[in-house]
Amino acid sequence: MKKRLSICLCLVLALSLLAGCGAQKQPAAAPTAEEPAVGLPNPVKASSAEEIAARFGVEMKAPDGAEELSWTVIEGDMPLAQLGFSLGGIAYNYRVAKAEAYEDISGMYYEWQEVSAEEGGGSIRLISGEAGVYDRFDAEEGLVYSLSMGHGASPEKLTETARLLWGEPSAEELRALLEDVRGRYFPGTAGSSLSAAACAAELADYFQESGVGPDEVDRVVQDCLGSLSAEDAELFAQQLDGVVSAFSSLTGENGAGLLEDCGYAAEHFPWKDENVKNCFVALLGSD
Repeated sequence: MKKRLSICLCLVLALSLLAGCGAQKQPAAAPTAEEPAVGLPNPVKASSAEEIAARFGVEMKAPDGAEELSWTVIEGDMPLAQLGFSLGGIAYNYRVAKAEAYEDISGMYYEWQEVSAEEGGGSIRLISGEAGVYDRFDAEEGLVYSLSMGHGASPEKLTETARLLWGEPSAEELRALLEDVRGRYFPGTAGSSLSAAACAAELADYFQESGVGPDEVDRVVQDCLGSLSAEDAELFAQQLDGVVSAFSSLTGENGAGLLEDCGYAAEHFPWKDENVKNCFVALLGSD
């Protein structure tokens, strides 16, 4: 009896030792976002609009009506200023960083369904109705801007909200393009259809890149018409009508061939953004 008891105790002891050894080989659980690893500094620091303005040289103001505002700075090799907010029930993340060239600072890594690149760095990238990013690089200021949203994304929504943050695009470039139309395209002359197509393609790229809206286009056109004599204003209206017709041809079945013939290297052909089409409608005037 004592012998059997001794054997049982030995077996229990052996099993306990084996269990202990197995437990020691289990890997430690990885730290979670709520429970950071001990000794690692948190790179995200609470900040304010005033502090960001002093450090990054940019006023990071929230749009009117925005809620759930949160200013932070993400430290690292490229420090980022960040403003989180919600507008119209949609959450946005707005970032700014100092840079010598364009870099993607959005932190959004998706297999994007639609990409519209901008000259000089930047793009609108999105999965329609879901996530989206609109970013741009300002070489003169040495800043990269990025606006992202996790759901409800569309080119129009991203552009509209970005303009609230970055301000209205300058009308001077549009005025220069309209002056180019006046000086290059003369309806009824030899090669005029190709000149109209080149002007239309350049305007389409501008509408796509700048995010300018139809109301602004109409305002600039009316200002230009108002500054001309009656005769020149009549000719300008004909030129704009021809440019709009050329845009319709560029977005038709033979658009690629027409674009090649007119000799303009378009950045965003075939311009599927609805805002671009609306801007061409606005060229014809509000009436």
